[in-house]
Amino acid sequence: MTDAVTDPGLPASSPAFPSALSLSGVDAAAPASAARMGAQQEGREGYVLPTGLLPDGQSGPRFDDDIWVLRPLLRRTIIAPDLDFTPITDPVMRLAAKQYLQSRLRRGLPTSRRSGRGARPLQLTSAQAELTMFRHMLAELRSVGVERLVTTRQHHLDELLARWKRTLSSSAVACRVRLLQNLAVHGEFMTADRLEFLPWAGRPAAQVAGHRRGEENTTPRIPEEVMAPLLRAALFYVTTASVDLAAAQAELEGLRARVAARPPLVSGEGKQALVDFIAARRAAGRGLPALPAANGRLGRVRQVDGVLQAPNVSLITLLCGLRAPLWQGHRRLLHDAGAELGYEPGGLATVMSPWPDTGAPWRPSLDGWHLNEEVQQLRTACWIVIAYLSGMRDVEVRELAPDCAFTTVAADGRLRHKLRGKVFKGRGLTGDHTEWVVLEQVHQAVAVARTLHTDPTHLFGRRHGDSHRVLSDMPQRLENFCAHLEHLFGRPDQPYLPRDGDAPWRFTTPQFRRTLAWHIAHQPFGVVAGARQYKHTKIAVFEGYAGTSASGFAAEVAAEEAVARLDYVQDLYRDWNAGGRAGGGAAARIGAEFERIRAELGDLPGVVADEARLRVMLRHLTKTLHPGVLNDCFFNAATAVCVKRATALGRPVPAHTMCLRCPNARRSAVHLPRLIAARDQAQRLQDQAALSDSLPPLQQAALTTHVADLDAAIGQITSTPPEPSGGTDVDAGPPAPGGGGR
Repeated sequence: MTDAVTDPGLPASSPAFPSALSLSGVDAAAPASAARMGAQQEGREGYVLPTGLLPDGQSGPRFDDDIWVLRPLLRRTIIAPDLDFTPITDPVMRLAAKQYLQSRLRRGLPTSRRSGRGARPLQLTSAQAELTMFRHMLAELRSVGVERLVTTRQHHLDELLARWKRTLSSSAVACRVRLLQNLAVHGEFMTADRLEFLPWAGRPAAQVAGHRRGEENTTPRIPEEVMAPLLRAALFYVTTASVDLAAAQAELEGLRARVAARPPLVSGEGKQALVDFIAARRAAGRGLPALPAANGRLGRVRQVDGVLQAPNVSLITLLCGLRAPLWQGHRRLLHDAGAELGYEPGGLATVMSPWPDTGAPWRPSLDGWHLNEEVQQLRTACWIVIAYLSGMRDVEVRELAPDCAFTTVAADGRLRHKLRGKVFKGRGLTGDHTEWVVLEQVHQAVAVARTLHTDPTHLFGRRHGDSHRVLSDMPQRLENFCAHLEHLFGRPDQPYLPRDGDAPWRFTTPQFRRTLAWHIAHQPFGVVAGARQYKHTKIAVFEGYAGTSASGFAAEVAAEEAVARLDYVQDLYRDWNAGGRAGGGAAARIGAEFERIRAELGDLPGVVADEARLRVMLRHLTKTLHPGVLNDCFFNAATAVCVKRATALGRPVPAHTMCLRCPNARRSAVHLPRLIAARDQAQRLQDQAALSDSLPPLQQAALTTHVADLDAAIGQITSTPPEPSGGTDVDAGPPAPGGGGR
C-alpha cells in the first residue's frame, strides 16, 4: 500500500467506492494479536501519519500506541488533541478503530457517486471528533444487537436511522450516515473488523438523512436587544473597568510588598496593629472586610444582603501590614469587631468608576478573590470586543500573538488599525498568515489583554503551573460573563440582558461573526457602541481588504447582502400584492414582472401562498437591484441616465437627482417618508431664498424644478401630494437638492 491513496481506481460501471468489501476468510472475532499480524502498516515503519502532514523533525505517533499523541502537531487552542483508544476495551474493535482512523487520515475515498474525486483525507483537527463518533456508533450498533461490524445488515441501520430521525437534527443524522459509509469504503484497509456492504447503496448522506442545506446561514443571530447591552458592557470593561482593576492589582501588590519588607514582629505588635485597624474602620464608619461569598463556607455562614457575616482574615492581615495569619490568636477580637461594625464586601481602597446608567460605582470595592474573578471577566470582555468588531472566528482570536496589533497609514493619510494573525478554516495544520482591518476599540481590547497575558506566544494565554494555557470553553465563559452582568447591573424586575423567552440567550462563538455580517448587510445604519455605526465598521473592514480577505469574512457579508436583497424584493412584492402604489420609470416593468409571478404562483391579491417558491421566482430581480434612499434602482445599462452622462463626460460623475427621472428607478411606500423629508427640506431652502433673494435665478429655477420632481414622485405613491410637514427630520433622507436618488 502507498502512503496516500486518493483514487480507488474502480471501473466506471462499479459504484464509486472500493471493490474489496467482501470479508470472506476474515474472522472478525479473532484475537487482536492475530488481526494485527494480518494488518499491513503503511509508510514509515508503523507510524500513523504520512510525512506530508508532519513538520520537519517530527515523527508523529506510532500505530501500536494506544494513545496517539498529536499535541506537538496541533495548535494550542485545541483542548483535547490526543486520540485515546483505551476506552474501547474490546481489543478487536480497538484495532478496527485504529485502522479506520489511520486510513481516514491518509486518504480520501468517495462515499457516493456525487462525492467523486473531491473526497479528501480526514483533517487532523477533526480526528478527535471522528474517534468519539466511532465509539458512540459502536454503542448504537450494540443497541440493535450488533456486536461486530461484519455482522451488520441494512435493516439494523434502517432501525437506527428511524431512531435518529426522531431524536436528532437532520445534519446530525447526516453525520452518522456519513460515518457508516466511510467505515464501508475504508473497509479495504481494515482487517480487524469492517462493514461488508455500502450502507444505503451509496446514496448521499444528506439525502438519506433528509437534510437540505439552505442558501442562507442557519447560525442564529444575536438579537439586537441582547447584543447592544452586551457590547456596551464589554466596552465598559475594556475602557473603564480595566483601569480600576489595574489600580486594585497595584494596590494589592503594594500591600504584599510592604508586608514582605516589614521586620519580624515583637510581642504584642500584631494585636496592636489589629486594634488600630479596627479603630480606623470605626472612625470611618466602615465595617470589616467580609469573606468572599464564593469562599466555600457559604452554607455555614450567615448572610445579610448577600454579604457573609465573617471576616476576610487574609485581607485584614494584609491591610494591617502583617505577615502571620491573625485568626488563631485574635478570633474573639475579630468577631466582636464584626458584631459591632458589621461587614462590607471588598476591602481594598481603590475606588470603582461610575456605571453610566446610574452614576453609582459599577461594583463594590474589591478583595483579592473578586479581583481575580473580575480579571477573568475582563479577558472575556476583550474576546467579545475583538471577535465582534473584527468578524474574526473564535480560534483566530485565541491564536493571536501578544504583538498582533499594528497601524498603517493609507494613501489618503488615514490611520488604519490592523491585526496580524492566522486563518485556519480550510487551511493546513499551521494555518495561513493574514491581516484584519479593525476599529480602534479592537486595538484597545488587544492592549488590555496584553496587560493580562503571561504567555510568550499567545495574547489569551496565561501561566498554569509549569506550563501555559490558552483561553478555552468560550461558550461557558460567555454564559458566566452574562450572569455576572446580571449580578452587577440587572434587577429582579428588569434583567440587564433581555431573555430569550424564559431563559437567557445561549451564546455560541459563531453567532458573533454571523451577527456582525448580518448587521453590515441588513442594517447599515445600526449603532455599534453608541457612536460607532455598522456602516463605519464595514468601511474600515472592507476598504482595508480592498475586496479580498483570507478570513472569508467579506464573502460571508456578501452572502448576507444577497439574502438581504432577496428579503427586500420580497417585501416589495408583498406591498405590491397588497395594493401598494409604486412610481418611477421602472414601476411598470417591475409591476409586470410581479404580475407574471403572481399568476404563476396562483396567488390572490393580498395573499402569498408559497413563500419558498416566491423567493425562488424573485431571486433574478436581486441581480440588478440597488436599494436606495429616495428610490430603488433596477439597473439596466442601456437605459440608465447616469451611465449615459458618464459616457459623455468620459469619467465617473455624481448621480445628483438624475434617479428621479431615470427609467430604472422605482419608488414605493418604503421611500415615502424620505421623499417627504427631502421635499420639505428643498421647500424650506426655496422659501428662504425667496425671502432673502440670495440665490441667482438659475439656482432658484433648479430648486423649483427639484421640488416639483419630488412632488410628482410623492404623488405617484400617494395619488395626491401631501402638504409640507414643516418639521420632518431631515435625517430620514439625504440632503437636497443635490443628494441623489440612490
